[in-house]
Amino acid sequence: MYVGRFAPTPSGDLHFGSIVTAIASYLDAKKVKGQWLLKIDDIDKQRVKNNSVLSILETLESLNLFWDSTESYQSNRLDEYRFYFEKLSATHQTYNCSCSRKYLSDHAKLGDDGYIYPGFCKYKELENKDSYTTRIEVSTNPIVIKDQIQGQLSQNLSKEIGDFVIKRNDGQFSYQFSVCVDNKLDKATNIVRGADLFPSTPRQVYLHNLLDFDVPKFSHIPIATLGKKKISKRDDCKIIIKNNQKIIWIKVLNFLKQPLAEDVSEMSLGELIDHAIKNWTMENISPLQSIDIS
Repeated sequence: MYVGRFAPTPSGDLHFGSIVTAIASYLDAKKVKGQWLLKIDDIDKQRVKNNSVLSILETLESLNLFWDSTESYQSNRLDEYRFYFEKLSATHQTYNCSCSRKYLSDHAKLGDDGYIYPGFCKYKELENKDSYTTRIEVSTNPIVIKDQIQGQLSQNLSKEIGDFVIKRNDGQFSYQFSVCVDNKLDKATNIVRGADLFPSTPRQVYLHNLLDFDVPKFSHIPIATLGKKKISKRDDCKIIIKNNQKIIWIKVLNFLKQPLAEDVSEMSLGELIDHAIKNWTMENISPLQSIDIS
């Protein structure tokens, strides 16, 4: 069975870009009568804002985006993260790293997705300390993925990324690691998300393979930008939902280049959503990293 999900971070209200991702992932699941789950990415407590979870839930429900099963929270999965972290550690492919961001900026080469880590600490055998990060040693073999929207991506992690962090120096598990465990726990078969995460996907595929997890199918939709700048929850981009649900749905469907019915203006919200599910197709979505909506 198809299992997809929407995974917002409760750092503020959902903005237009977040709603685009929510609707795209929902339609992709419901097109094939699959499950659509909701996972709250609240592991980074410094980013979590009060009442954001409630705001997210209410926004989704007001847009008739109803998730299957009870929503899950990363903060309730720490034991599972620790279990799979220890499993990775047992492969002897992890090591502690004392390099600060300042040190990397001074000594490492800047790549397309951050500094390329050359292995400064790989052979130091540093003891476990709370102030150290934990990195995973990568392979020299290229990771090749076929995205359903963006196409093929081949990435040599050793040359383009370097050994990457799976646990931060504050003890928090990294996104690259935790999202892989989430995929396992959710039994996710399909991941629909923003194209800003496309470059990091090979790292996640690499971890899936190390942990012997099934690798889901990926679809990275263009992110919505304002003046070529990614919309942030810090921006004044709060969506007024009340009495605008149908308008929001139409705007999102236009953004995703989905067909609208000729009588769309006469449709109820439920009818509009049913039509969107029936006519949903990934083939219409532009294989771009971003689309400006200003």
